[in-house]
Amino acid sequence: MNITVPDKFAGIIDKILQTAVEKGYETYAVGGFVRDLFIGREPKDLDIMVENINDRADRLAGINFSRQIAAKFDLGEPVVFERFGTAKLFIDGEEVEFVMPRKEYYDSSSRNPDTEIGTLGQDALRRDFTVNALFLSLNDMRVLDFTSKGLKDIEDKIIRIADPSNSAVIFNQDPLRILRAVRQSLQLGFSIETETYKEMKVSPERIKIVSPERVRDEINKILAEKKPSEAFKMLDDIDLLGEILPEISRLKNLKQPEKYHADDVYNHTLKVLDRTEPELVLRMSALLHDSGKFNAYKETGGKITFYGHENESVKIAGDVLKRLKYPKEFAQKVSAVIKNHMYPKTYSPQWGDAAVRRFAKAAGENLESILALSRADYGKTGGESKIGELISRMENLKTAGLLCLKDELVNGAEILKYFNMPRGAWVGEVKNKIEELRLENPKITKKEALETVKTLLKIK
Repeated sequence: MNITVPDKFAGIIDKILQTAVEKGYETYAVGGFVRDLFIGREPKDLDIMVENINDRADRLAGINFSRQIAAKFDLGEPVVFERFGTAKLFIDGEEVEFVMPRKEYYDSSSRNPDTEIGTLGQDALRRDFTVNALFLSLNDMRVLDFTSKGLKDIEDKIIRIADPSNSAVIFNQDPLRILRAVRQSLQLGFSIETETYKEMKVSPERIKIVSPERVRDEINKILAEKKPSEAFKMLDDIDLLGEILPEISRLKNLKQPEKYHADDVYNHTLKVLDRTEPELVLRMSALLHDSGKFNAYKETGGKITFYGHENESVKIAGDVLKRLKYPKEFAQKVSAVIKNHMYPKTYSPQWGDAAVRRFAKAAGENLESILALSRADYGKTGGESKIGELISRMENLKTAGLLCLKDELVNGAEILKYFNMPRGAWVGEVKNKIEELRLENPKITKKEALETVKTLLKIK
C-alpha cells in the first residue's frame, strides 16, 4: 500500500525515524493523521505512539523519546503530562504529541480516565471510532488495522465505534465522543453506522461531565463547516441540543408572521446559519440572532413581531457565551452584530447620507458581519436587494471619503480653551453634538462646529 506523507510532515517524520532507529524505539503515526492520509485530506495534527523495543512495558516511552529527539535536534524541552504518559514537542514548527500504547479506566464522575501501559491492540480499541484507530508504522510504513474495519469504513464513509463489545458504555464514559461523532460526520461527509448512532442516545444530562470549554471547541468546529444546520438537527434528534443549547432547542414551533417568514423560529435560524460564510463571529451571531424571540413569544401571548427582539437576543447570547467560556471580546462582537442586524432592514432610499453614516458609525468594526447577517436573515424574500442598495451607497460615500469619520474633530482641551470654562459633564455633551453635526456635514470645520454648538447649547 503506497502511503504519501505531505511535505510539511516529511522532515518531521524523518527526524522521528532517525531517533527511533538510533535509540531502539518503534514509532507509529496514529489517529486522525492516518485517516486523513487515506481520504486525501491535509492532516492537521501529528500524534506519535512510541514503544521501547527493549521494554514493551515502559510507561515513559513517549516521554523519554520526546526528550531524546529534542536533545538530538536541539528542539528545547518538551511539555510533559506525567499522568497520561504523554509529551508535546514542536518540531519544524508543528506541534507533535508523543504517547504510549495505553489502556484506560473511567470514573463515573469524570470523562478523564486513569491510564496504564497497554498493547497496540488495546490502544486501538480504546479509541472512539474505527477510522481513527489506524496505526501507520513509521519504521516500515505498514498500516495496522486492529479493529479490522477501519480501512473498510473509510472506503464506505462510515463512522463506527472502535470497540463494539464496549458499545454500551463508550459514549457514557466520555459523552464528548457524541459531539465528536456528529462533528466528524459533517466534517468528513461520513454517515454514522446505525448501532453507533443508537448508542449515542445516552442520557442527555451525561454531557454535564464534559467541561464547557470542550463543548465550545466542538461547537466552533461545527460552525466552521459548510452546512452546520445538519449537525444541530442531529444533536436535536438525539436529545442533546436541549442540554448544550436549550436557547436554540426551545425555538422549535414558535411561529412567525407569514408575511416575513414561512418557517418557525428554529428552522429559520438554521437556514440563516447555513446562508452565512464560515466565519466564527458571523456564524455564532446567526445561531443566536433570534434567540430572544422565545421570551417575546411568551410576553406577547404567542405573537412574534418583526422587530424588537434584538435586545433580548443580545442578553441571551451573552448568557450562552459566558456559560460556554467564550472570550469576553468575542462575546462583545457577537452581541454587537446581533444588536444591529435589524438596522439595515429599516433602510429606504429616503435615507439621507447622514443616516447612512449614522448606521456605519453604529456598526463600527462589525459592519461587514452585520450586513452579512441581515442579508442572510432576508433569505430569498427579495429584501436582500435593499441591503445591496445600502452597501452601494456606503461604498460611494467611502470612495468620496465621506463615510466613516474616524478622527476626533475637536478634543477636550480645545473645547475647554474655546469656551474658557471649568471641566464638567458639559464637555462630553459638546463632543456628542459636534459628532452629530459631522454626520450631517462631514466637511464642517472645527471653527464652524464650535460656533454652532455654542449657539445650540446656549453656552456664553
